[in-house]
Amino acid sequence: MNCKNCGAQILDSDKFCSECGTPISEVTPPSENTQNEPISSQKGEFATKNIVLGTDGKYHWSYRFRLLKNPTVLFLLWKIFFWIFVGIFIMINLFDVFGGHFMFDRFLDFGGKFALFILGFEAFVALGYFIYAAIMGFSYYVMFEMDENGVTHTQMPKQFKKAQAISLIEFFVGLSANNPSIAGGGLLAATKQSMHSQWDKVKSIEVLAKRGVIKVNSTLNYNQVYAEAEDFDFVKDYIKAHVSKKCKIQDK
Repeated sequence: MNCKNCGAQILDSDKFCSECGTPISEVTPPSENTQNEPISSQKGEFATKNIVLGTDGKYHWSYRFRLLKNPTVLFLLWKIFFWIFVGIFIMINLFDVFGGHFMFDRFLDFGGKFALFILGFEAFVALGYFIYAAIMGFSYYVMFEMDENGVTHTQMPKQFKKAQAISLIEFFVGLSANNPSIAGGGLLAATKQSMHSQWDKVKSIEVLAKRGVIKVNSTLNYNQVYAEAEDFDFVKDYIKAHVSKKCKIQDK
């Protein structure tokens, strides 16, 4: 049997296509007769246009993240590297201040050159992101499972294999450069296909409705949940209802 959406070969027992995430199992869209029933009782039915409540009691949906149209990942990379370099700049100047070598003219000159360096590096990051997007086919396919305990974000097998190849290159570059942080990050990315966020451990969530993204942040665990516009409010409300009362919620 082949997937009706992408044509990939699938097994009769599969509920979702492993390539694009299209639901395969026979499910019934909500009708007027079931609209007033609790979602939790609609086993094997669509909760929204694209989200299926499976027989396992979990909500399932797939999402095609368009890497060029939605710049969320690029913005995240820019933000990370920007604050890293700002921290380096501050540390260098603090050494000058406490060492008694601080001069305002040199501070301005160094600050201007450092700012140009940051801009150049951010441009390099954007180029690297474009190359990564091209390797991934300009799209990132991901599947989500969500229930009373938490939400799991899983890369499609084909996408994960591509990401593994890129991450392993990063790992060997880090080894050759004697940089354990780069090597470790590459190795971790190469072995991690999915990320799970448990509701009671979530510290904060950021809702970016225009981008279709909900950032679910726990200690050392920064997950991102994506949903189409017609499904977004359902996912957002479900997450808000299940995180702890101490969780910080930001709507942007």
